[in-house]
Amino acid sequence: TDTSGGGGSQCVKTTYSTCPDLDVAFILDGSGSMSRSFGNHPHGFYALMEMLKDWVKTIPLTGDDHTVGAASTARGGTFRITFIQFSKADALPQEDHPTGCAVGACTNGLLSGNLNELLGDISWHESHYQAEWTYLHAALKDVADNTFTTSQSPPHRQHVVVIIADGGLTDYNGDACSG
Repeated sequence: TDTSGGGGSQCVKTTYSTCPDLDVAFILDGSGSMSRSFGNHPHGFYALMEMLKDWVKTIPLTGDDHTVGAASTARGGTFRITFIQFSKADALPQEDHPTGCAVGACTNGLLSGNLNELLGDISWHESHYQAEWTYLHAALKDVADNTFTTSQSPPHRQHVVVIIADGGLTDYNGDACSG
């Protein structure tokens, strides 16, 4: 259905039931450069958090949280999400995630389809903006080791990683995107 009004080819589904169930890990750039203005917003990282709060309210969540619904077999275009902020290269000794990624206090980096948990995690990231470097490798390792495991994400669910960053991605050996 074209809803753009301009004769474009935008396709909008009125139901998600024909879409696959998705487990989505958002890897969020927590580097210092994200503090720059973004469009009309004076701070890019906070603009991103506001956008995610609005967006997560519009998608069909499973309604399951990570403790009850991690092995849910509900089918039909539902979402479970986690948010991981990447910036630091090394974890502090008291941190659960060995790669040093900041995970929300509500889900601890596990997938959730519970709106209140997800909004809580976004708020946690908003108040714990790291403002350091952009170490992507650690965040990808964290998702592989802690999020998209068989016990957390059953095989019938599709795995999606969304990386949101404002520029170059740095790791110990330089640019994370170069071969």
